[in-house]
Amino acid sequence: MPPSATLPPGPNLFATFDFVRNPFRFLDECARRYGDWFTVRVPGVSPFVFTSDPAAVREVFLGDPDTLHAGDANRPLGAFMGEKSSLFLDGAEHLSQRRLLLPAFHGERMSAYADTMRTAAANAIPSWPLGQRFPIHPQMRAITFETIIRAVFGFQNDAAGAELRALMKQLFDLYSSRLGTLFSLPAMQIDAGRWSPWGRAVRLTRQIDSILYAEFARRRKEGVEGRADILSMLLAARYEDGQPLPDAVIRDEMYTLMLAGHETTAATMAWVINRMLTNPNVMERARAEVLSVLGDQQLDSSHVGKLKFVEAVINETMRLDPVVPNIGRGLTKPMTIAGRQLPAGVTIAPCIYLIHRRRELWPNPDQFSPDRFLETRPSPYTFLPFGGGPRRCLGAAFASYQMKIVIVEILSRVDLKPAEGYTAHATRRGIAFAPSEGMPAIAKPISARE
Repeated sequence: MPPSATLPPGPNLFATFDFVRNPFRFLDECARRYGDWFTVRVPGVSPFVFTSDPAAVREVFLGDPDTLHAGDANRPLGAFMGEKSSLFLDGAEHLSQRRLLLPAFHGERMSAYADTMRTAAANAIPSWPLGQRFPIHPQMRAITFETIIRAVFGFQNDAAGAELRALMKQLFDLYSSRLGTLFSLPAMQIDAGRWSPWGRAVRLTRQIDSILYAEFARRRKEGVEGRADILSMLLAARYEDGQPLPDAVIRDEMYTLMLAGHETTAATMAWVINRMLTNPNVMERARAEVLSVLGDQQLDSSHVGKLKFVEAVINETMRLDPVVPNIGRGLTKPMTIAGRQLPAGVTIAPCIYLIHRRRELWPNPDQFSPDRFLETRPSPYTFLPFGGGPRRCLGAAFASYQMKIVIVEILSRVDLKPAEGYTAHATRRGIAFAPSEGMPAIAKPISARE
């Protein structure tokens, strides 16, 4: 960036550390002090120009992807996802790979995954301790983890599946720990032996890779006909010239689904439960809808589209508690966005958290009110929990579908109560912001409600 370039004002480096400790408080304070635009500087990376201007969001989503590089901006998010992950690609290479991935996540495919999602939740919930305080977020992570193993990878309860589960669980635990949140910093990527955090992660990924590549070879040899899992669909996919996706590309996409999709979905579900616990009337209304839709039947794909209020609860939670508070696009050349001139080299960062709280867009923006999503359909430039434009999250439909199924299973199987004295605040877990302390709650049988 040229020295003469003028960027919006923003917090100093010391204040920026609060983005890690309390991200929502940091963003609220920046908006109060600087308005719709502010610059955040982090050592070693290009400046981030945050904006909550909806006109800017629209221009970013509709802008030239050759000028607005999402792949470059996303790179700090994933230390283990690999260079060929679509998350880190730009231009024609990204578009080509995205076209091959889209069929696996098309809305019509969701019914094929419904039973796996429901079974993962139904098997986990009975193990929750009754009548005592326990953390919800790790339970949500366990459910999304099992769904990924079965629906995404297609592993069952065989030896390879058991080994992969054990290794991936270790990697997940490390990646979502406080040390893991620092892995995007080059200074943390030092292999100082088997007991160093980075060294442990490198060795775990090597072990996981060996299992995955062996599985790729086995399925290519035996064929993937009749399999509905996402891995098999990627193995069957072909470029326009008829060539299959290289194993390295599939490997990187599977890691992206593991580390990005798993953690963000689990964190969102923990926030949904927190919002229902602090708004018991909402929880009871959601439960009433579930009982009305299901009757005495087991949940299946035919019920999901009828759960309008449950969907509204999830959407309102994502509005107030986005697990990824901003998106990023690196500018490859100077650009004027919403009337503001920005130089090449900066990252324009539409702030999901602040856009979702603009008073002219959302009446009583701090109030949790799912009905707003029943009354109107928001613009994709004002409600953007999954990003937008050609870089909208590939797994959005998968994540939304799973969240509805899991929340329905919880509401129909157990009665949750808030843990005394607990107030949630956002804390970083991997690439997502989740409720603090694991979001403690107390479970009781539905029949034992007071």
